[in-house]
Amino acid sequence: MNPRGTFLRPRLVATYRRQVRRLLVLLIAVAVGLGLAAPAGAVVNGAASTPGTFGFLVALLDTSRMTTQSAFQSQFCGGSLTTPTTVVTAAHCVVDQQSGARDLPTSVMVGIGRSLNDPAVRTVAVSLITVHPNYTIANGENDLAVLTLAVPVTDIPTIKPITASETATMESPGTKVTVAGWGALSSFGKTFSDVFRVGDLELMPAATCGQGLNTTVNGVRFLAYQPGEANSAVMLCAIGVSANNRIIDSCNGDSGGPLVAGDGEAQRLVGVVSWGINCATRHPGVYTKLSAMTDFLNMTGAMGASAPPQLSLTPLNQRVRVTFAKVSPNTNFAAFTATVVGSTTEQCSAAATTDGRAASCDITGLTNGTPYVITATGTASNGISTASLSQTSTPIAVPYAGRIKTSVIKGSQISLTTSPTVSTTQLLGERVACLPVTGGSGQSAKVMKGRSVVKRLSPGDYLCAVTARNEVGSARGPERLIHIGA
Repeated sequence: MNPRGTFLRPRLVATYRRQVRRLLVLLIAVAVGLGLAAPAGAVVNGAASTPGTFGFLVALLDTSRMTTQSAFQSQFCGGSLTTPTTVVTAAHCVVDQQSGARDLPTSVMVGIGRSLNDPAVRTVAVSLITVHPNYTIANGENDLAVLTLAVPVTDIPTIKPITASETATMESPGTKVTVAGWGALSSFGKTFSDVFRVGDLELMPAATCGQGLNTTVNGVRFLAYQPGEANSAVMLCAIGVSANNRIIDSCNGDSGGPLVAGDGEAQRLVGVVSWGINCATRHPGVYTKLSAMTDFLNMTGAMGASAPPQLSLTPLNQRVRVTFAKVSPNTNFAAFTATVVGSTTEQCSAAATTDGRAASCDITGLTNGTPYVITATGTASNGISTASLSQTSTPIAVPYAGRIKTSVIKGSQISLTTSPTVSTTQLLGERVACLPVTGGSGQSAKVMKGRSVVKRLSPGDYLCAVTARNEVGSARGPERLIHIGA
């Protein structure tokens, strides 16, 4: 099985839809000189795109050709921006169909822009290419790859891949879908549009996509793929028929591009252009079925980040305790991380609990009295979430315990006055404790309005001091040596 766009033909003359433009400037010039009109549309028999739509559609560009030629002549496949750093495309776009060798990230660039002849076409480098581990050149199954961009693209709208819960409404036979790309204008694959075009299609029954059931669309009879030719478990089949009975189909150069269902916020990427029997024939086009690729898309981060966890902060002595809570009940975080903004070392992590309690961790090594701005992320099966809204917390200290000002000994008791204890939070206790110099247990008494009476002291020497406790911890003030006579 070969991709649309290469010129090798497997059984049934199926073609994957990848093609780098060659000598197009010459071809177009010849056509204009001869007074030849361009074919009616591409995607074959599609329509011109509307500015501002399909913002997530990107072009895959051959880096070496970009050094001497335009983006229009360097484009060979399409792709979809599903997150600011991931582009979903077809595996055959980045895997040599003869040797199986995989393209280096440096050999591919991503182009952003409606017209590939626009000098202002934006290009972004690729840092990583990840091919589906079960991609098979021979039959085209699992024809999927994810490109990781060297820098995030944050000003372009992204599209979410379909999830398992959406298959019933977005993969049913007859579902209206749309394909987009800069591919060939006709089934001959000789001319291309510099501005991407779109085609309205509908999904075929699974039985047409590998089980031999022919299907009629708008009065046009389409031939099914037989068992062994297509696999509906990992492929979708789609085709369109225009009002004047022209067949609408993706073609050479459209490979890797999006097959989209839904509108507005509900728009989803349901498929990726993969292969077909030539273009716009009585066999439908074949697309990688993304609902069957969720694990791979999650693993590569292409499904998009989860909503961040909520965090609550508790200031403690030279540290801040961070407690995490999920925002969405549908997000299953395995771990959490809290970080001081602007720091690479002041952070803490916690594993998710299994008993229903909120996970928490302490960011340590902080300075009491200094405010710290803290954010949190969660790690789920689809990667690391976006960062939470930041919160500020200032570590607090243990109390600064008062000192003993005066002491009056009367028999086995001591009457004392003390200076005030200072605490940034509510005091939970304040006492004077007298401990024998020789060791052992001593005696203590509460401090009330700066006074305390410690009783039942045996004869001997004692080190007495004010002790104070708040929610952070305890502290002992300056000690005073006091002798109790016999």
